[in-house]
Amino acid sequence: MFLELRIQNQVKRVSFVQPGKTLKSIADGGLRRRLLKGAGATALSPVISAIVQLGSVPLLLHAWGAATYGDWLLLSAIPSYLTFSDLGFGDASGSDMSVRVAAGDRDGALETFQSSWILVSAVSLVALLLAAIATWWFPWQAWLKLSGVSNVEAVKVVMLLGAYVAVSQQNGIIESGYRSDGHFATGTFWILMLRLSETLVATIVALAGGTLVAVAATYLAVRCGGTMAYALYMRQLSPWIRFGFRHARWGTIKRMAAPAIGFMAFPLGYALTLQGFTVVIGARMGPIAVVSFSTLRTLSRMVLQVNTVMKHALWPELSRAFGEGNVDLSRILHRHAWRATLGLSLVGGLSLWIVGPTIYGVWLHHGIPFDAACFHVLLAVVVVSSLWELSAVIPMSTNGHFRIAMIYSAVALTSLGLTWMLIPLMGTVGGAVALLAGDGFMSLFVLRAALAHTGDDRKNFVGALFVMPRFRQMHLSAR
Repeated sequence: MFLELRIQNQVKRVSFVQPGKTLKSIADGGLRRRLLKGAGATALSPVISAIVQLGSVPLLLHAWGAATYGDWLLLSAIPSYLTFSDLGFGDASGSDMSVRVAAGDRDGALETFQSSWILVSAVSLVALLLAAIATWWFPWQAWLKLSGVSNVEAVKVVMLLGAYVAVSQQNGIIESGYRSDGHFATGTFWILMLRLSETLVATIVALAGGTLVAVAATYLAVRCGGTMAYALYMRQLSPWIRFGFRHARWGTIKRMAAPAIGFMAFPLGYALTLQGFTVVIGARMGPIAVVSFSTLRTLSRMVLQVNTVMKHALWPELSRAFGEGNVDLSRILHRHAWRATLGLSLVGGLSLWIVGPTIYGVWLHHGIPFDAACFHVLLAVVVVSSLWELSAVIPMSTNGHFRIAMIYSAVALTSLGLTWMLIPLMGTVGGAVALLAGDGFMSLFVLRAALAHTGDDRKNFVGALFVMPRFRQMHLSAR
């Protein structure tokens, strides 16, 4: 049988749901265990990010100097726009497969997997070929104000990192296989190990005297080997998930088009707010300003990395809950997660406000001046963005996020334009203010959508924020 959930007078279709599956059966099926394992795996993410970001920056600055490292930041920002080449099918297939597997429809999940894999592989290859042709026509050195890299070297770096992004697209599809069959924690752990490995090897190459081209080639080589191993291990855990063409269907691709485009818009928005700001600041103020803004943002986002743990741990469980028709559990999970995220963001932001200048000075050996005004605004950005990104997981878990994603892309583009105008007046602080304005708007909009999806109302939601969370109470309410 099939079930249609009617939420706020809108029909949200959840495919292949077995009505006999209740809130009690989900809790008895190991909700606590899955959340703890998922949180444990994703808890490594901020640790790995700290090692990758906080560890590699001073080493690369030592190996290359501030100007050359600024060149690296500018050039590495360009290929990030190729992340849209997976058309969002990586995340869309993960949510779709999780719902289907939870309902016992492995055939449908395999159809989704193969259809998504073929499309992503083909589009990534075409995008890379087009980028290879277009790259040679850009005057990279003049356009980005590169200090010590020739135009030919810039092209090589951009192309190698573009290939790196294309290979990385495969990880999104493979991860959906891990997630859908109950191996979310395992898949998350190994992809984090791959990220750590490639950064360590590439940093060693840089310290050994490697050029930007050599480091870019190292990232690509390690990613290729790691992706192959990642795929082979998934096949060992879930032999029923197979790469191939036999189960691919054009109808499946069309059915997933809207949610996939929505997921495509998210990395586009992230690229605009992360790498896009790097490019604009570099074009307006030069590579030294890029290093200052990027390092301040990296330090401020340590708080956001912690909250990301909760978001990714909840995602597969929310897909399962909605797939079982369990809106009550999704509402409980959202309330507890939002309360915890708010508390962690405020405490973490206040802590960095106090000790941030000291950490920054020790981290960069006082080589880059600390911009307190810019840093304080960036801390506010982290608090606000962590809240809306958490609530966005609610519609994302059921592939109902299309409108949110489109609005986010528009807001990100608007923030980028605002940054261009504010920089002459405020310097790098203008970029931070533009980010805060965009995230503030998104927080209000996304929270409203999340409450509608979970059948919650604003008054009860706000009241629940002041109740001490108890997992046992949530577990028993599921019986």
